[in-house]
Amino acid sequence: MTDNLTRAWRWTLVIAVAVTALRVLVLNLTDLNLGPDEAQYWWWSKDFAAGYFSKPPMIAWIIAGSTAVCGDGEACVRAASPLLYGLASLFVFGTARILYGVRAAFWSALFFLILPGISLSSALITTDVPLLCFWSMAAYGVAHLLSRPVTEGRAVAMMTGGAIGLAMLSKYAGAYFLLGLAVAALFDRRVRAQILSLNGALIVGGALIVFFPNIVWNLEHSFATVSHTAFNAGLGGKMFNFDRLAEFFGAQFIVFHPILMGVILAGLIVGLRRSRWPYVKPDDIVLLCLSLPVIAIGLGIGFLSKANANWAAPAFVGLSIVATVWLLRVEARRWMVATLAVSIVVAAGLYTAALSPRFIDMIGQSNAFKLLRGWNTQGPAIARAAREGGFEAIMAEDREDMASLLYYTRESGLPLYMWTPEPGHPTDHFQMSRPYAGTPDRVLFITRRDDSTDVANRFASAREIEISSIPIGIKRGETVRRVFHMIELSGFKAN
Repeated sequence: MTDNLTRAWRWTLVIAVAVTALRVLVLNLTDLNLGPDEAQYWWWSKDFAAGYFSKPPMIAWIIAGSTAVCGDGEACVRAASPLLYGLASLFVFGTARILYGVRAAFWSALFFLILPGISLSSALITTDVPLLCFWSMAAYGVAHLLSRPVTEGRAVAMMTGGAIGLAMLSKYAGAYFLLGLAVAALFDRRVRAQILSLNGALIVGGALIVFFPNIVWNLEHSFATVSHTAFNAGLGGKMFNFDRLAEFFGAQFIVFHPILMGVILAGLIVGLRRSRWPYVKPDDIVLLCLSLPVIAIGLGIGFLSKANANWAAPAFVGLSIVATVWLLRVEARRWMVATLAVSIVVAAGLYTAALSPRFIDMIGQSNAFKLLRGWNTQGPAIARAAREGGFEAIMAEDREDMASLLYYTRESGLPLYMWTPEPGHPTDHFQMSRPYAGTPDRVLFITRRDDSTDVANRFASAREIEISSIPIGIKRGETVRRVFHMIELSGFKAN
């Protein structure tokens, strides 16, 4: 048994390192620009804080660490993504080993590491990256606790709570782990005993201690992040969207895995008649309880408003283990080979697209990459126009444009400000941290709107001086361009 464990661990480690190295190589070779959200996280990393307007602080802290090592290039900004996913796969291995044994551990870690959504996310830097890493760490802690008497494991309970707190500092969806534990306690006596013991208090206390700095930050900033997160749920719009519910559910077959998601769905359907499905074990139910509430919440938000496909990402940790274990129990070798093949093909396609703009155009997906194209030329061009025109600063009116311009004009030395229609009532981080308040007097205003008279009327002088247009994709055979109107503004009229 020890030999098998050592062999499986070594192979898992070798594969994790190899896949991670390949992903780091792709990051260093790709020409894809930072997306607006990535650029915003980079900007946050230059101002260390316990929270930011729209997200908890972990993503900014991680980028600050990676850029301190290798600089502010795109690859360095994103460098932590493949590393954290490699680490997460090792926690998946540990969780599956404790609950199911060596064979399940190896295959679960492998399948998780190359899930389609993980392959895509590893080429970007998003809040889901640290969230999944710390979620997998917390799952590992829970697996340890389930293998111990309730009178033991105090340090493990604190570690589990700390991991949950770190997940919450990455994205508020990390709190779903606590919800999953509560649901699991309803179905599993072992979990219930742990939750109702001192270990349960240590888990919750550890999570709150780690998360406490962000609570303080929100108190000091009128709960800006909490309010923004609630706004993102969009529950004030049209209700009862069956099409969006179906869209969110269908997307899970793409971002998680078509075969593994099918296995989970089939297992749940058959599992409703447990006499016909002897393969469902107590540990399966615990992992399902940690995972399915996340998808249920996404389905609920999608039905009432709109949910992004990645909102179910924390479920990938537990579901990848359960789906793998179910395939192993029924000795579905062909389906396992097919699962591996699908993941490899998807990863190959994604990395080819990242390395070859021509390939993106050839397969007709260039429009999907439009947020990641053109900024490295358009940003400097706008900065050059500002310098040549003698402007003292650049002013943007859109959060995404502001973030990208901050990154791609960072070497110009020109200050950037955010147009804030209602001072004192910011709707994004830049309106809160870099609002334009009338100085400097003469600014170059950047807008995508053809008609911006509402802004121009707030100034004594307004004159369009140039239009910046750059191709960023192809849609239905036509070139898609990012167009900015550059307008000289001076003489701000305060309300």
